[in-house]
Amino acid sequence: MPAMSRSEIDEFLSKPRIGVLCTADLDGSPNGVPVWFEWDGEQVRMFSSASHRKIARLENDPRASLLVAREVGEPEAWVAVDGVVAIGEEGVVRLMERLAARYWVDEDPAVAAAHAETVESWRQAAAQLRVLTIVPEAIRSYHA
Repeated sequence: MPAMSRSEIDEFLSKPRIGVLCTADLDGSPNGVPVWFEWDGEQVRMFSSASHRKIARLENDPRASLLVAREVGEPEAWVAVDGVVAIGEEGVVRLMERLAARYWVDEDPAVAAAHAETVESWRQAAAQLRVLTIVPEAIRSYHA
């Protein structure tokens, strides 16, 4: 199976793609949820509400995998970042703002206004947000 080089992985993860965060449910069954993410070449960062069930799953078992794949119509490729998730609070507003700007590129003024309201509501609820960080123990990849 052809794997990507480290520079190809960095390039792939630099694009605004949706990842699927795979964790173990409280009963041990697999659970995957779509997430926004940021890769800095050394770690993956995401954010979540502290009350979201993924936080409880990660507190129970912090092992996770973030799977990022190309879209239909692109040449097949994917990257999986496996490791332990650290849950913290520091920098959550800056991370949320960067991710919102990265993933919500709005040309429609009404949609942009709605997204701006959502970002403001997240700022107001910052004490309830958490940063999820994976320092990779393994990075798996494939490209056609």
